[in-house]
Amino acid sequence: METRAEKRTREVPYEKTNPFEWIIDQIIRFRYIIGILFLILIVVLNLNGSSIGSWDKIVSERSDDKKSDVIFGENRAVRSDEWMVQTPFYFSQAESDYPVVNKQYGKEGQNMILAYNSPVKDITVIGKPFNWGFLFLGKERGLSFYWGFKIIGMLLLSFELVMILTKRNKYLSLLGAFWITFSPSIQWWFMQHVGDLIFFTLAIMVASYYFIAKHDNKILRLLMMSLIVINGIGFVLVLYPAHQVPLAYLILFWLFGTLIHFRKKIVLDIWDLPIIIGGLGLIVFILLHFYNTSKDAIDATMNTIYPGHREAEGGGRPLSDYFLFLTNWKIPFEDFDFYGTNNGEVASYFNLFPLTVLLSPFVFFSKRGKEEKYLGVILGLFCCFVFGWTYFGYSHGIAKTLMLTYVTSTRGLVTLGFGSVLLSLWMINFLWEYVKVSWWIKLIIFGLVMIQASHSVISSVMGLYFNNFEIFMTLVVFALLLFCVLFKLKKVFILGMTVIVLVSGIFVNPVVRGTGAIDKKTLAEEIVKIKKKDPDALWLSEGDLYNFTPALGVKTINSVRFYPDMKLWHEIDPKGKNEKIYNRYAHTRAFAVSEATRFHLDRPDNFTVYLNFTDCKKLGFKYVISKRPMEDYNSLNYAQFERIYGPDKDKWSIYKLSFTSDEEQVQPEDEIDPVGGTENYQEIPQPAPSYGEYIN
Repeated sequence: METRAEKRTREVPYEKTNPFEWIIDQIIRFRYIIGILFLILIVVLNLNGSSIGSWDKIVSERSDDKKSDVIFGENRAVRSDEWMVQTPFYFSQAESDYPVVNKQYGKEGQNMILAYNSPVKDITVIGKPFNWGFLFLGKERGLSFYWGFKIIGMLLLSFELVMILTKRNKYLSLLGAFWITFSPSIQWWFMQHVGDLIFFTLAIMVASYYFIAKHDNKILRLLMMSLIVINGIGFVLVLYPAHQVPLAYLILFWLFGTLIHFRKKIVLDIWDLPIIIGGLGLIVFILLHFYNTSKDAIDATMNTIYPGHREAEGGGRPLSDYFLFLTNWKIPFEDFDFYGTNNGEVASYFNLFPLTVLLSPFVFFSKRGKEEKYLGVILGLFCCFVFGWTYFGYSHGIAKTLMLTYVTSTRGLVTLGFGSVLLSLWMINFLWEYVKVSWWIKLIIFGLVMIQASHSVISSVMGLYFNNFEIFMTLVVFALLLFCVLFKLKKVFILGMTVIVLVSGIFVNPVVRGTGAIDKKTLAEEIVKIKKKDPDALWLSEGDLYNFTPALGVKTINSVRFYPDMKLWHEIDPKGKNEKIYNRYAHTRAFAVSEATRFHLDRPDNFTVYLNFTDCKKLGFKYVISKRPMEDYNSLNYAQFERIYGPDKDKWSIYKLSFTSDEEQVQPEDEIDPVGGTENYQEIPQPAPSYGEYIN
């Protein structure tokens, strides 16, 4: 984004730099070429960061004799939204030629634009640049393109944004690129809403700034508007207001600050009208198209009991939560499982927001860098606005007006963390370049921050997570970083902070080659063989296998749904007695049993349905995958199960279901027997822990 003159101005002659600095300079100079080369390499080597290897614990028998596809790191079972939901969604789309409504899901199918922004052959795909690879590379390398494009793009966009914030401090900007991209908040939620929305927000902020800053360059102006169109569409289509609302405010704050910053230089010309109106018009056109084609699915999603009718109150976060980033270095290596939370929920952005608050009077009254204050002040106001919502909360009327009732305080912390990283980077550069503070004042500020940090660690759940030595070392390292910032030990801070953010983020997701964790399973290959012979058959997958079969392109009665399949459930529940259970975003576990049909809500995002054989016949599924000996039911002389595969080493079998009579089986009124009605049956397993995006 730099002109040649700017490059010449900032570049230091080779003879005045050491070899290490020269290498860093060349990486920065050729960053876009390097990024493209790395993307090509990632796709060619068929690499991705998915934790789909977690399926090995459910289905382990492979046809290629490999034990794992992981090259580096480890699968994250806790990220079930990725490996159990989103990645199978994407594979299901690839197997079905990327429809908007994928008919492989139940009776009505599922709108896949809503389902984690799955790749679709539709104009809305313009707003999903990570998914473009699926359309021309297939599912394996499409997944590689997804991970490679997203992480490389985020590094480049983060670098550009921090260059704006730091007035082209290239080394601090390089740190900022790693700091943002490898923040645990991003890495633990990389394929979900956080990763998408932060990417889109970065792109919109960079593009809107350069649209104004480089206004004389018509080609660049057009390019920036193209970025705004692509990422603006993508931002809206995520449809997760808990993060969208505060990030939309961040974009508005940023745009306002940019306009103030360039208020004396803005001169509109004849090209602005067609570029701006054309770009915004294209966004509106595509979003209207999306609404018209997806209205029923949107309404169904908004009218779910969970999360559609959820309203947040705000407030309630203890001060210790704002220091949760101190756990970042450890959570890639040890589970955080206190009080029902997990690593993904505590993953935070390392930031210096408390330090920035204490330094704000000196920044505000600084006589130097007057024009550079606007962006920092705007970011500071945004952070205070979100902090107020998460810590104090606002009245219901104000919150409703500002749409903050969509934002739980837990999710608000994530957006506050992102804003605080941007503010911290701006503050560090401003402090180093423009502000002079007496050494004794720095020591007081240093002490105040460390007192709060120490109290937050010792008095909260972090005190249980860390042992005494870890508490001591964590606080010592944090103190050293604060000291380096305050006393301008620039190189030590940049090097130390780079190490910390890389350790915190680079070990979160594994490096994986291929998708054999799904495709190369003997069970999967047998399912695909049956599907080719009987492509329209409906399947039921028992236990935790529910979202495995859709990934293979098999029409499945139970899976993960973003909104309920009312047509399917009303066939067996015509009066809607169980609608409070199934009208939700849900992981759906199902079992075929001889007892009365019953629904059971396991968690807010997970329910189990026990289907009597009469209802099995009503729903019309033909194949059942189970670990139980289903042929034991044949003695009832109604439902007949023919084993056509298995059991494999994990005890999975495939059964073909038929019925011997057209008469309905009488459903008993007694409670369901959890072991299936015979002493020879294995106990029906309880649902595995789910850490869905919609929790909290």
